[in-house]
Amino acid sequence: MKSFSDKTNIGTDVTLKTVYMIRFYLLFLLTGIISVVGATQVYGQQSRSISGVVKNSQGETIIGANIVEKGTNNGTITNVDGLFTLRVSPNAVLKVSYMGYIEQEVSTRNKSKLEITMVEDARLIDEVVVVGYGSVKKRDLTGAVTSVKSAEVLAAPTSNVMEALQGKIPGMDITKTSGQVGGEVSILLRGSRSIYGNNEPLFIIDGIPGSYSQVNPSDIESVDVLKDASSTAIYGSAGANGVVIITTKRGKEGKATINFDAYYGFSGSPNYKHGMTQDEWVTYQKEAYRYKNGDFPSDMSALLGKQAFTDAYNAGKWIDWVDEVSGNTATTQKYSLSVSSGTEKTRIFASTSYNREEGLLSNENLNRYSLRLNIDQQLFSWAKVGFTSNLVYRDLNSGVKNTFTRSLSAFPLGDAYDEEGKINHEYITGQYSPMGDFIENQYANNTRSTYLNMSGYVELTPLKDFTFTSRINGTLNHSRRGQYWGNQCNANRPSYAGSPHASITNDNAWNYTWENILAYSTTLAKAHTVGGSLITSWNKNQSESNMAAASGQMVDQWSFWRLTSGSSPHVESDFAQTQKMSFAFRLNYSYKSKYLFNFSTRWDGVSQFSAGHKWDAFPAGAIAWRISDEAFMEKTRSWLDNLKLRVSYGITGNSGGTNAYSTTTQAYVYSASGVSVNGKIVPFTQYSETYGSADLGWEKSYNWNIGLDFGVLNSRIDGSIEWFRTTTKGLLFKRILPITSGLTGWGSPLSIWQNIAQTSNQGVEVILNSHNIQHKDFTWNTTLSATWSKEKIDKLPDGDLISENLFTGEPIHAIYGYKYAGIWGSDTPKETLDAYGVNPGFIKIETVDKNGDGGVHKYSTDDRQILGHTNPDWIIGLNNSFTYKNFDLSVFAMARYGQTINSDLLGYYTAEQSVTKNQLAGVDYWTEDNQGAYFPRPGTGDEQKTVYPSLRVHDGSFIKIKNITLGYTLPANISRKVLMEKCRIYATAYNPFIFVKDKQLKDTDPETNGSDAFPTYRQFVFGVNLTF
Repeated sequence: MKSFSDKTNIGTDVTLKTVYMIRFYLLFLLTGIISVVGATQVYGQQSRSISGVVKNSQGETIIGANIVEKGTNNGTITNVDGLFTLRVSPNAVLKVSYMGYIEQEVSTRNKSKLEITMVEDARLIDEVVVVGYGSVKKRDLTGAVTSVKSAEVLAAPTSNVMEALQGKIPGMDITKTSGQVGGEVSILLRGSRSIYGNNEPLFIIDGIPGSYSQVNPSDIESVDVLKDASSTAIYGSAGANGVVIITTKRGKEGKATINFDAYYGFSGSPNYKHGMTQDEWVTYQKEAYRYKNGDFPSDMSALLGKQAFTDAYNAGKWIDWVDEVSGNTATTQKYSLSVSSGTEKTRIFASTSYNREEGLLSNENLNRYSLRLNIDQQLFSWAKVGFTSNLVYRDLNSGVKNTFTRSLSAFPLGDAYDEEGKINHEYITGQYSPMGDFIENQYANNTRSTYLNMSGYVELTPLKDFTFTSRINGTLNHSRRGQYWGNQCNANRPSYAGSPHASITNDNAWNYTWENILAYSTTLAKAHTVGGSLITSWNKNQSESNMAAASGQMVDQWSFWRLTSGSSPHVESDFAQTQKMSFAFRLNYSYKSKYLFNFSTRWDGVSQFSAGHKWDAFPAGAIAWRISDEAFMEKTRSWLDNLKLRVSYGITGNSGGTNAYSTTTQAYVYSASGVSVNGKIVPFTQYSETYGSADLGWEKSYNWNIGLDFGVLNSRIDGSIEWFRTTTKGLLFKRILPITSGLTGWGSPLSIWQNIAQTSNQGVEVILNSHNIQHKDFTWNTTLSATWSKEKIDKLPDGDLISENLFTGEPIHAIYGYKYAGIWGSDTPKETLDAYGVNPGFIKIETVDKNGDGGVHKYSTDDRQILGHTNPDWIIGLNNSFTYKNFDLSVFAMARYGQTINSDLLGYYTAEQSVTKNQLAGVDYWTEDNQGAYFPRPGTGDEQKTVYPSLRVHDGSFIKIKNITLGYTLPANISRKVLMEKCRIYATAYNPFIFVKDKQLKDTDPETNGSDAFPTYRQFVFGVNLTF
């Protein structure tokens, strides 16, 4: 019989299973690679050598063009000079291809040298764009779609694909609000629609819903962002916030290509404030003492109080705690290896990667391993099958933000370390180190997770113009989180926990998807193109979690593994399941690619709504007119290459944050410990969360989009302009019920979900591409993306909800409070000071007129007002890329304008008089000799706490040089000496420069929205890209 301690060792069996799974997967992957590489042998003695050069129509050589002997897997790619050499069979025919150019077949009969000129589609309007359940030529698009290819994703090294796209997709707001190891980015596409629901877009990975964080950026072929309803409605309720389609690389016919990428990076200084030390600290404390006591302290003993403090001061034992806690150099390193190859029938892509990150805190680090295998097999001319698998294993040790926040306010005198170099928990009498979490065996927060995704498809074309595809997918997500809080750590324990405390949590999630697509496409009379699709989709999600915890462990070294050594055991468990069934239909029509029409509708049914509300339809339609193809535009064709007008309208839906059981009332029934009635125990029911509502339905968004695509001067300049407007009705709103309806078990009022609120969004998006200089030795390209957007709440059930900062006519993320207007000076008349209830050096706020008093009154809550919103009015991205011979340089800048931030970080200047509570360094505070300061007088904090938050609200507009990358590609004659087709080395600087509009935000990163948690930092990365 197992003991409880055996059962608490929850992660061991799972970890062993994971190790065996990875070993099996590695063996399977290596077998596949060996098979493919073995199948791509060079020809025997009958082969002959042929060489050549590949150019474009301007005579410029093309680097990386694919050269394959037709009917074989024998091939190569052109080098940096556009040259190639290949051994081929007699009379061979070569297939020459390169992205953006028309594929050619070239005969080698009686030739030993070739000069091949490829014909480019200058307007790129035949580029294929991935849309929902299919693909379409870019020239035939009717919706708002932005496409990004692999080269743009990998322009700068990153382990997060969405961070790589920051500022490059109009309408998409991507922010990195933390420098924490393993931290994600937040993503909004065309603003927030739902008040309580998830506003992030849907991510589709190789045709199946998934998570972008589980995809290695090096494995990505393209990213297509669907923004308007005509593009997203085919995904029904799941696509209400837009859709991001990530397509990973597949094997290509020809010679096996091996790519190896590696980089290593380290951090510069963090974008964070410091606490006061030395003369700055002493001067502040004397000023605060003077305000409280009427005069400066007679000596340092009078100021410091405790003898230990005075001794430390006299010994000069100053501590900059922010430097101490963030003294670790944050590093990142990544190694990726991939193999791509194939024949006419079999194609394979396999990759593996390892990524390690270490943070500014010494106790945070991440190890990430990934494996991918994509196989496509043509069985017959009418049948094709494929398999995709992705395995990711993560081992994450996390720090906590308390380490940073405590370092800002900790007393800056004492001995941070003892004589042996170990951290002093009590570094001076009565004061405890902000580095308590770094003390050995005092804090642990370790998460080990395994993500496994496997999918397969069958594609049949039994009849001309018909294609049937069936795709099935399964995903497992397992994580084990172990936590330990020792007596000396600073991390916050659970509210019920004693000290020490330990817990282990296991989470498992399963996702299953089965989709079938019947597609038809044909061209009639060479002018009418008609297409359509019928789609069925079934999805099931299951999740379960269990947690065991206990307090009072006897030995710190046991960490979270020996829960039975503690007392007060605590156990929790949970389970949830949802299902969705969908049917969809789409119709496309095109007349000479000049007049385009698209209509789709999808019927979604979900398990979390009650009968009568489970199903709803989400239709959308779009029309497009290629004006540039009209006869009356003939005279403009010498300079106007493309002009297309698009209009779309559609309805999308959202479940608004409801969980699997939101329509039911959650309650506990107590029978053994119920209330006593007439001496008998009577069972009773206690509500736990919300009161169930059987009438819950879909949030619905009604979306308009008008777009204009253009290209001029032989596409030296091209781009698009979009206008959009979205109105979302029936927003799910969590409404507080009257107290007579009952209470939860914690004494708070019950709430209920209802479809009763409304929001709207509108904006303009612009993307502009310019090929400024195109020369053999030098090129310069520029891409500008800009978005202006505005959102507001149109309707709330009971008017403004101040407690949650929700106001009619304002954005969802409004900031509400007192408006800072300066600091009262000594020259202010006493009667004025008395009227407002203030003193010189106090905060001045903008007061509101009450009953005709002109705003002259003592501060009150009625003086609060809307101060701004966290969503920017403008988001701008500017990328410039240059090449000169073998050098390449790219500079990417981004800007956010018109956003307001409520800076928690600036809130650490409190103007209090306390030697043990430190203040922010570098603060311009008021004194009698510094009347024009921004911050209030030292020592006044306790008397104006109500209006103190006004100091934290600032204009968060900024410009940031996000990254600069300089690369050099070795000449082919050098790289080939070491058996490489290509060798590129590069260096990247992240966040090298930040320019803020508000000077109070200097030395911080406004992208974090004023967070006091993990700061961002400059980073310098060096890497290499190798192709064999």
